[in-house]
Amino acid sequence: MKLEKKVLFIKGYSKTPTELINDRKIIQLYIDFFTSNAGGAFDFDSEIIILEEPDIETLNNLTMLNNQDYLIVVLIGHGANKGGIQIFQLQEHTIINPGQIQYSCPKQLHIIESCRDIIDFELDIKRINRLVPKYAYGGTVKAPLTREESAQLFNSAIENADEGTLYLFACDIDESAHNFFFLQVMIDIAIYAHEYFRNSIYFAGNIFEQAKSQVNILTKGAQTPTRIGINDFPFVITII
Repeated sequence: MKLEKKVLFIKGYSKTPTELINDRKIIQLYIDFFTSNAGGAFDFDSEIIILEEPDIETLNNLTMLNNQDYLIVVLIGHGANKGGIQIFQLQEHTIINPGQIQYSCPKQLHIIESCRDIIDFELDIKRINRLVPKYAYGGTVKAPLTREESAQLFNSAIENADEGTLYLFACDIDESAHNFFFLQVMIDIAIYAHEYFRNSIYFAGNIFEQAKSQVNILTKGAQTPTRIGINDFPFVITII
């Protein structure tokens, strides 16, 4: 039976035209990754959903997500801490708790880039064009995995993962998320693992821990990405 999986992108309220451009660039960066062999070979037309400043009714009507075997939710927008609880600005006058975006599918990964400082410059986001097969390996020549083989490995790893939900936050309580460092570093590390490691599947928790360290260094200790949940799910498939 075919494994049913989807990625749901939710772009929250963008206060300025520049913010809107940057938010969309980051979403495109992740679309490029998830639809590549490295990120699980998701099908753009049938397995990717993109919502910009949706209302609550729209989120409630995504009932097909309850029937998925695996769901990735990526939230990008403004957030804050109110009484120790993370909040997210869905629309100009609509605030939600990211934990409210929860569907009944058994395995879920939530990546949340919020509670960030406002920036007034466009980001120079490099599109993923580095996923070029590297054929030389250990003095031998090997053919890289096909798209079908990558998807099969990813899906098998999902099937073997325990049920549960994993939340990856860009920063800790009472911190700001700076300049999309977290999301960009996650992808940079994932692509490096895809290109330079062999015969492996790297899980979200492993990529997160490396990203956490790098983001903490980049922000001189001002931002510490946070993980909630003991579950783990595949994130990167290597070339061969």
